[in-house]
Amino acid sequence: MDRDDLPAHFEWFADWCVGTSPLYERLARGVAADPDLLALAAETPEGRSPAHLLFAAVHSLLLAGREAPLADYYPTVVADARDPDDGDPVAAFRECCLANADEIRDLLATRRTQTNSVRRCTALLPAFETVSRRASRGRADCDSREPLALVEVGPSAGLNLLWDRYLYDYDPAGRYGDPESVVRIESAVRAGDPPLPAAFPPVASRVGVDVNPLDVTDEADARWLRALVWPEHAERHRTLRRSLAAAREHPPDLREGDALELLPEVVAELPDDRPVCLFDTQVRYQLGDDERDRFDALVADLGADRELYWVSGDAAADEYDQAIDLTLTTVDGGLRTERLGVYQQHGEWIAWDR
Repeated sequence: MDRDDLPAHFEWFADWCVGTSPLYERLARGVAADPDLLALAAETPEGRSPAHLLFAAVHSLLLAGREAPLADYYPTVVADARDPDDGDPVAAFRECCLANADEIRDLLATRRTQTNSVRRCTALLPAFETVSRRASRGRADCDSREPLALVEVGPSAGLNLLWDRYLYDYDPAGRYGDPESVVRIESAVRAGDPPLPAAFPPVASRVGVDVNPLDVTDEADARWLRALVWPEHAERHRTLRRSLAAAREHPPDLREGDALELLPEVVAELPDDRPVCLFDTQVRYQLGDDERDRFDALVADLGADRELYWVSGDAAADEYDQAIDLTLTTVDGGLRTERLGVYQQHGEWIAWDR
């Protein structure tokens, strides 16, 4: 990103934080007006979000025990965090950044925005049910359906690959899944009638492809996942801790590499008669036009001689704030894409179109 564009980038990030992270909203506006902090953020590699990475890098240092007055503003670090309107958190952030600039530069250079928002599984569950029914020609009985081969693009640590090990509470639409699961995910159904199955659709296999997969057993990787979650989001932090524990018990199969290069190999490993469901949550919308075209062409090619579907958190929803369109693309002599619904960026609610 051009350095001249950084102030607008941080103002955009601040607007995105309105109503959901008062601390980051205030810090982002402070960074947008501070040449020294903008210069530090400018060291983020091309193609990555400077705001996301700068705030996560600082959060990671605080979670690791770095002592700084800034820590008093973080509910993830202290029991009784200060309100962002109490004192000057921007000055404290600036002091922390400049005092730890070398370590922050290293994190900016080596880390990526790889948030595992497990609550997004509340949108994936009805999407997978939709795909499962279509792949099995509408059969409602899960026991008689063709099991899906799931392939996640950009899985981070692969926590969303374990979606069927979680308990879902869709107030007021009911609970679904294993009542004994240590991971309980709450989400509201804001509109529509999503297909929420009493028994989850069958899965034959699951694998994730990521340029930099994170290891749930590695302390630094687990801390980075925590650092990417905004400090005030207590429920997201609780869910993340529990899903990390579940993933350590059932480690996901993650492959390291560029999806554009590795997906053909991964899909070739699957039985020819197995329906494939590619999926991502907020990966596709980060691609540039050329990359989107290449990815679309690859999906069309992969599905040319087999049954293949693609579920994607594709773009910001026009009619909602802080929400993402959930699309389903079917390969049928070309790509046919439809919107299934919308989910709040962190899965706090879903709205279904169908």
